[in-house]
Amino acid sequence: MADRIKKTILFALILSFAICCFSGCTATGNEDEPPLPEVSEPGSEQTDYYRADNVFSLNCSRQDSFNPFSTKNAANLLCSQLMYDNLFEVDDTFATTPNLIKDYKSDDGKCWYFYVDTSVKFWDGSTLTAQDAAYSIQRAMRSPQFSARLKPIVGVSAMDESLFIINLYYPDMQFPALLSIPVIKNGTAEDSPPMGTGPYMPDEGYTKLSAFSGHKKAGSLPTDTIYLQEYTDVEGIISAFEDSKIDLVTNDPTGIYNFGYGSANEERFFPTTNMHYIGFNSKGQFFSNPLFRKAMTYVVDREKIVKDFMKGAATPAALPMNPACGLYNDAYSEIISYSEKKAEAAFDEAQVQDYDDDGKREIMITGIPVEINISFIVCSDSPIKVSAARSIADNLNNMGITVNLRELTWDDYLAALSKGDFDMYYAETKLGADFSLRNLLFSGGNLNYGKFSDSALEQYINDFMASPEEGRQKCADLMFKYITDTAPIVTICFEKQEVITHRGVVSGMKPSAYNIFSGIEAWTINMK
Repeated sequence: MADRIKKTILFALILSFAICCFSGCTATGNEDEPPLPEVSEPGSEQTDYYRADNVFSLNCSRQDSFNPFSTKNAANLLCSQLMYDNLFEVDDTFATTPNLIKDYKSDDGKCWYFYVDTSVKFWDGSTLTAQDAAYSIQRAMRSPQFSARLKPIVGVSAMDESLFIINLYYPDMQFPALLSIPVIKNGTAEDSPPMGTGPYMPDEGYTKLSAFSGHKKAGSLPTDTIYLQEYTDVEGIISAFEDSKIDLVTNDPTGIYNFGYGSANEERFFPTTNMHYIGFNSKGQFFSNPLFRKAMTYVVDREKIVKDFMKGAATPAALPMNPACGLYNDAYSEIISYSEKKAEAAFDEAQVQDYDDDGKREIMITGIPVEINISFIVCSDSPIKVSAARSIADNLNNMGITVNLRELTWDDYLAALSKGDFDMYYAETKLGADFSLRNLLFSGGNLNYGKFSDSALEQYINDFMASPEEGRQKCADLMFKYITDTAPIVTICFEKQEVITHRGVVSGMKPSAYNIFSGIEAWTINMK
């Protein structure tokens, strides 16, 4: 019974799906895919078991919409990635490739010109136009899956059959990275399903997805038919995967209820933009001093947090950018990596010292040593975050700095953040694929709970966002240097999420946070 309850909880999480797959990013750029279990010899009992029905199937809910902009059903969202092509694809290194776009340009990063590939066909034989693309973006701007990443858009308009223009509130030369947006035909948002251009199209009863012969990759798809099963109760879904009646699921290994699968499965991790970090109250007595904040960069044992508490389902990061991204600079990670010796030296240099020989560090105020008691908040709903926060608090206490760790419910945690009732907080946020920090670190940003107001920092961030590809690394490095010197936040890691298939069934898979089926034409599906 206990095992069944655990499995039930697990699949409740799976049904919530990896949210990053549908929002507007973990393995390092040179990290190999985790080694997979040894594949059984062909014809073995285990192999036959996991290919029991000899067809490749996904789960779905026929009672819910398959509209990628409105459905809240995780299984249907996953299926929709096969039904609808994205304007751009963002791979597992966060490199952006045009998919339905033939050409694009911007001189200033604020006004963007996009030319669609008008040779692309919808399932009904009509051809893709700029009106379809603009319509899809407008729908995405109102969609819970995509609206957050598209907030920088002022407006989008189709100028003719091939050209549409997007205007932004501020320059972003990496803006196309935010356009991994599915495209539907103009005016079909209320249809069930909307007309798409994707490699697979559904039948009337949603019993299967059939290869679309008009798709540019139709000749290299791994299978002509992907069958759709419907298992609505949690135990039935779990049993269906165990019995190979469905063949692919996604999982968030850092979720609250994650118990894993058996050894007969293959797990493929992909990087996300879900960043764990420490934030500070810039108005507080202690962390208003940038030297105190910088000392914290050495206090956080990122490797331990990832290994011991996240079980490897994240990538340690000292910079607010996923290390899988080509712009990440490992040199900074080495400089500000965890070191008790460096941390103590940094606190000493900042004059956070034990002035009265009581074993505790103090700060001097008007020549008087004042005891330190840091109020550190973390959401108690996440055991991983609580464990990580406790380890950071322990490190500080061991260095003679008293920490009051407050493990708060989600509502109380949000209330404390809003009121500024903290010195330090443990948080997670989802960055965009362009790794903009404006919401997090700009004055007035909706995630700037520390109330930072630093015009120099904002200029470095603006310079990075406005930089063309040539010179972008230099701008990124200057931004990184300023952030590591002043430490408005201390980055901890970026989460990984995973796709799980039965052993030996799928090869050639390279999932990304924005499309599990990215590059499906390179897949091999072996169900025999």
